[in-house]
Amino acid sequence: MLPRNLRQEALCRAYVRAIAARAGLICGTTENDLGFDLFLRSVEAHGHQLWDSGPQLDVQLKSTARAAVREDAVAYDLEVRAYNILRQQNAARPRILVVLVLPEDENDWSSQTEDALILRRCAYWMSLRGAVATASQTTCRVAIPRGNVFSVESVQVLMDRVREGEWP
Repeated sequence: MLPRNLRQEALCRAYVRAIAARAGLICGTTENDLGFDLFLRSVEAHGHQLWDSGPQLDVQLKSTARAAVREDAVAYDLEVRAYNILRQQNAARPRILVVLVLPEDENDWSSQTEDALILRRCAYWMSLRGAVATASQTTCRVAIPRGNVFSVESVQVLMDRVREGEWP
């Protein structure tokens, strides 16, 4: 059996892929993981043809059962390497952090019936572009606004902004 952290990672990938599918986006990976786990791309219609030529958003995935979920934000301790990659202002493409918060008890992560497959808790997104440098050598605590739920609607808005040349 895969270790717990790899099962959490797999659930996070599945969550993002499900949201991307519902939003009508391409969700993929690069051959080498050099800082980003997935990318999201819009599909553009040209007459009756669809083209994979839309804007791209790079996504760093994290999954945890230990995030501090507060009234207004989700506090998460991000590795400094990932923090520094995400905060770069001169990056070629927009990028976001997505953190899936799972229940502590693994038995509560998901359930299934003939009518529903349920993945419990929620994923939140955040752009760290332009965030201040940290003196820490290990982790940096980030506070993701609770309003930044990674949902079909929010990812469509993010991709619309990227299409317009804006960064999240």
